Amino acid sequence: MTSISVSDRLRETTCYSMLPVSSKLVVFETRMKVRHALTALVQHGVQSAPLWDAVTQQFAGMFTVTDFINLLLHYYYQSSLEAAMLDMENLSIKNLKSLQFKSGVGAPIVSLHPMKSLFEASRILVDNRLYRLPLVDDSQNAEVIVSVVTEFKILRHIAENYQDIPVARKTLRELGLGTYTNLKTATADTPLITVLNMFVKDKISAVPIQDEKGLFIDIYEKYDVLLLTKEGSSTDLSIPLSQALAGRSTEFAGIHTCAVDETMGNIMDTIRRMTVHRFIVLEDDVCKGILSLSDILRCLLKS
Repeated sequence: MTSISVSDRLRETTCYSMLPVSSKLVVFETRMKVRHALTALVQHGVQSAPLWDAVTQQFAGMFTVTDFINLLLHYYYQSSLEAAMLDMENLSIKNLKSLQFKSGVGAPIVSLHPMKSLFEASRILVDNRLYRLPLVDDSQNAEVIVSVVTEFKILRHIAENYQDIPVARKTLRELGLGTYTNLKTATADTPLITVLNMFVKDKISAVPIQDEKGLFIDIYEKYDVLLLTKEGSSTDLSIPLSQALAGRSTEFAGIHTCAVDETMGNIMDTIRRMTVHRFIVLEDDVCKGILSLSDILRCLLKS
């Protein structure tokens, strides 16, 4: 009996059919102040939220941690972080997006109808280097933001429902999966501003942290930048990463590691059981590479 490929199965499944019966969706109105939006991201434990324009009755893009990072970098080089925090009290998301568009750092507005296939959603995510894709029903006079599909949600769906993945027995080494050259790393003493610049310049979402012997000890993720919004947090972007991570929540999803000879089956089993953002590929406790969710999804789309 010929097995059905992952791609074919995804083509037969709509995004809507994957959605849970009950779930929480955080949506921001574009007139919301940036400071309030950042606080809401922290309170709800999310890295982004779809935007809704009440005037046009349309989906208006995404508000993400990257928006905050770009704002911090602008004020760091033009003014001060104190000024940024003060301005964010009065700056609306809509005005922020307008400023980003004028300065050339604005992200394109991308969405998909919920009745489109998971294959189409996966292709959009992978081809556009996106982590998340809003599902918007535009069949009525007013658009409706139904949900947000992510790389992780699609991979978990595959892990839970597709038990005979063709590449399950192959290793990362055999599949050529992961990034092993030009890795961006840091130490506990690396200034926070250095890592923020890495996020923007190198278009990465996390930086592994090594000790003085080059051994992997932690990771600094984009979401950790939101710690700066907490009351009493330092407003000095030159602080070391060790200090920047001091206020990390106990609800931190944790760090997932693997070896280059880990099988795709084991990787997918971890995704099935746990919340995963990426895998750090280790050899003798040294970070040799990073396996992103995009790497995994791109591989499965070919299988």
